[in-house]
Amino acid sequence: MKKYTLSIDPAAAKFYETLARRTGTTPEKLMASTLFKFAGEISVNAILENKQPEN
Repeated sequence: MKKYTLSIDPAAAKFYETLARRTGTTPEKLMASTLFKFAGEISVNAILENKQPEN
């Protein structure tokens, strides 16, 4: 698996750390899952935009 290093705002870090602790996972896994879901949504939106007829 490929690894990336990200710098995030301290408030965002605290958010992911707290949420990860409450859900029994790690901040890294939580952020990876969030980014994966977001990438899927962007892909679906791009596909739908390409299928809509132009006026």
